[in-house]
Amino acid sequence: MLNVIDKVMSLDIGNRGIASLYDPARARVGGKPICQAAAETFINNVKQGDTVFLLTGSLTRGWVSPAIGEDDGPMGTGALAGALSKAFKCIPMIFVDEFLQDKTAKMGQLAGPSFVSYEEAVAATATPRYTCISVVGTCSDDNETAKEQCRKLIEQYKPKVIISIERAGMTADGTYRNMAAMDFSAGRSRLDHLIDIAHEKGIPTIGVGDGGNEIGMGAFAKEVAAHIKHGEIICPTSETDILLPCGVSNWGCYAIQAALAILLKNISLAHTPELEERMIHAAPAIGLVDGVTGTLEAKVDGMPAEVHKGIVELMYNSVERALK
Repeated sequence: MLNVIDKVMSLDIGNRGIASLYDPARARVGGKPICQAAAETFINNVKQGDTVFLLTGSLTRGWVSPAIGEDDGPMGTGALAGALSKAFKCIPMIFVDEFLQDKTAKMGQLAGPSFVSYEEAVAATATPRYTCISVVGTCSDDNETAKEQCRKLIEQYKPKVIISIERAGMTADGTYRNMAAMDFSAGRSRLDHLIDIAHEKGIPTIGVGDGGNEIGMGAFAKEVAAHIKHGEIICPTSETDILLPCGVSNWGCYAIQAALAILLKNISLAHTPELEERMIHAAPAIGLVDGVTGTLEAKVDGMPAEVHKGIVELMYNSVERALK
């Protein structure tokens, strides 16, 4: 069923060319299903009280306002943070751009976690009675300042795994590009440095993306250039140990959750169609836009809730069958 979940995750409904990255990405993890490789990274490295970093957030219309962010990314990140908290009683720390912190936390809360301070998270994971929690943070949009801040964040919190979800990465010319190759660098927190420093320190890294411009895609620059429009311009330099190329980035998070549910034999870790529908319909009120249309409507990447609910239904049913 892990193979099925991988196939569902990588359905290129948007016809972006992202499916062309699946085979090389799977080869990079030794040929096993990519969702399994990502789930095993958490299982093998995270225990109670440990910290996991999750990077997300797209300033999809930053040239208008740094407060306009898209729903793809924060939805999946919030759901995955909740699952990681349940699975390991760990501390998921979500890093996002300054102006998107409140919206990301509001979206994440729909998936179960209470967003608290790090000190409160430590107290929550140290007591016998379980509390689902997460923490939200950011760093500077100035490159040199961010580099120093990211180093301090890793030294202070000692993350066991770092995962980036629908987070644009810096290209070779120092800019961030959207899928149309537009420069949308303004106001963007330079969280890429967390990935670079993780490599230095041997911390496992995972990337999730759907467009070729996200953190982690640098490992497949040739494939991005060959199969994705503007690929040679938009592909970032950052690489991750594991890359999940997805039809929609949220789906990569749900695939990891499904794999965790199967491997840990705990169906409560799997994302549900009901929660997916609730999150999509909540996004406009929270202030997160559909990244394709740029409007506050109940869509993700231009597709209505019914499409995403169907994708999650396929994954959830696969988990049910695997556990039987």
